[in-house]
Amino acid sequence: AAATENLLDPSTWTWTESDRIFLDFLKEAKARGFRVILDGVFNHVGSTHPAFLDVRRRGEGSPFRDWFAIRSWDPFEYDGWAGFGELPIFAKSETGLASESATRHIYEVTRRWMDPDGDGDPSDGIDGWRLDVPNEVPLPFWIEWRKFVKALNPDAYITGEIWKRADEWLDGRTFDAVMNYPFAEAVIEWVGHRTDKIAPSELDRRLATLRLAYPPEVTYCLMNLLDSHDTDRIASMLANPDRPYDRGNREQDGEKYDAGKPSEEVYRKVRLLALIQMTYVGAPMIWYGDEVGMWGSDDPNNRKPMLWKDLEPYEDPHENQVLDEQLEFYRRATALRNRFAALRRGSFRTLLADDDQDVWVFLRELGSEKVLVALNASDRQAIVEVPELAEHPDGWELVFGHRHPTDEPDRFPKLLIPPVSGRVWATGP
Repeated sequence: AAATENLLDPSTWTWTESDRIFLDFLKEAKARGFRVILDGVFNHVGSTHPAFLDVRRRGEGSPFRDWFAIRSWDPFEYDGWAGFGELPIFAKSETGLASESATRHIYEVTRRWMDPDGDGDPSDGIDGWRLDVPNEVPLPFWIEWRKFVKALNPDAYITGEIWKRADEWLDGRTFDAVMNYPFAEAVIEWVGHRTDKIAPSELDRRLATLRLAYPPEVTYCLMNLLDSHDTDRIASMLANPDRPYDRGNREQDGEKYDAGKPSEEVYRKVRLLALIQMTYVGAPMIWYGDEVGMWGSDDPNNRKPMLWKDLEPYEDPHENQVLDEQLEFYRRATALRNRFAALRRGSFRTLLADDDQDVWVFLRELGSEKVLVALNASDRQAIVEVPELAEHPDGWELVFGHRHPTDEPDRFPKLLIPPVSGRVWATGP
């Protein structure tokens, strides 16, 4: 197909077999109520991209000669992303890409996936974009690109791969959200670290700082992740505590890293982190397979094939297997979030950060619906008293977590929380 296509003329573009498979998936997924976003890599391409191959073959005579960051034509030298020659980067200007035709090409690719049949109705297209290394493309490019995307579909979701505080990217001009790695770092340092473990008051301070950094509309749709395709898996991360996030996690690089099956203690911590994701402010993002207990160090071991119960038994009993208890926990935790609108759209207020007992308690509230979340990151049972609950001690129903060990009702304002776990109560209509 590439031989008959003109990259500069979208009317000549055709759908490949893999394109059609994806479009079939997109249709079926949307029919089932899913929304689909694509990973947009608009900073670089692969070295086998037709435009780059044409530049390599024809040199300065190529119509794509200004697309890439060429350092020398003879000998042929160019810049690759992070120094990788397999990933030639687009040339940049102060306002975006240096090439107008490369910019137009990206706009047409954007339109193609957001409105595949070109009829102006985006319902058959993707629902948004996750943007790869967008900070390496000048911000003015994204300001204009956002206008284009929102004109195609005002409800499209745009999120960027920004690893740190992202104030300038979340002021309404470019992205709707970012991958919330600062959230991941904070909650993991509370639940998962040992020597370098932070106290719940420090966790609360750091998350409060993040909430104040962005408009509320942004905070509620941030991608609250624990791990991703760019890190070790959360279970392995917790089995190797006290490391800076996404550092020293590739045993193939000679790192001293335990890449074996994590312990049950580790999985209890993963479940606690998942409960935080499902009850805190923002959009939980689960890296596929975490919900069934997959483990693995950084790339490529974090990208192994998904585990499916109907494919068991797997050949190696010591390798990843579906952990039924883990999957059931994730199902119940996600159902909890779906049940209570306060967990998705409600206000957030910290009620207690007890450093002595390692307990964090907060309230989510929407209208008359209230959800009380109490989390214990220590290895000891905790009993805490929340003074604010003394005024209204009645009407609370335990909706998640173990019942009182003695089967007695909870005695508000005192809360009992088992070690490395959480309990959730609700009251309202």
